[in-house]
Amino acid sequence: MSSEDIDLENGRIEIMEPNFDLQKRLGRSAGQIMSPSVFDNAQKALLAAIPPLDDEVERLLSELQQAVLRRDANARDVIWNNAHEIRGLAGTAGKISLGKAADLLCSYLNGSDKDFEADAEVLSTIAIVAVRAVKEGADEDSMIKVLLRDGERAVIVQRAREGRGPAD
Repeated sequence: MSSEDIDLENGRIEIMEPNFDLQKRLGRSAGQIMSPSVFDNAQKALLAAIPPLDDEVERLLSELQQAVLRRDANARDVIWNNAHEIRGLAGTAGKISLGKAADLLCSYLNGSDKDFEADAEVLSTIAIVAVRAVKEGADEDSMIKVLLRDGERAVIVQRAREGRGPAD
């Protein structure tokens, strides 16, 4: 993002290049609630935070996938906790598809007992969608949208098979 100062007969005007990442997070025009310099600093801080968030999300996804594969005694808790954390980080990073994939994992496991043995196929499928959703531009990827819709159906069907009803 860049800005440009213009001096119109000693009246100084700062023009900012549009960047809607921060504005989307605020839910309204940033210009309504902050000065251009504050907006610029907030946008820089937000952009600087995203790469480390991506690394953390990838670490959490890797742990989640290992828990699914190993079927440890605490696998349900590891999967749910990591998915919950990923959901929060996805919101911070503005990765909507990733947040939805993590939410599917949480929804599938919500209301299950600590020793619940989750369906590995459903978990793996959603985890694969989450891995793809970390990538840049994933929110515009039509295939990820289809996979998320299929994941929603899989969660509903699997919960019904397990006699657990609709997701909480």
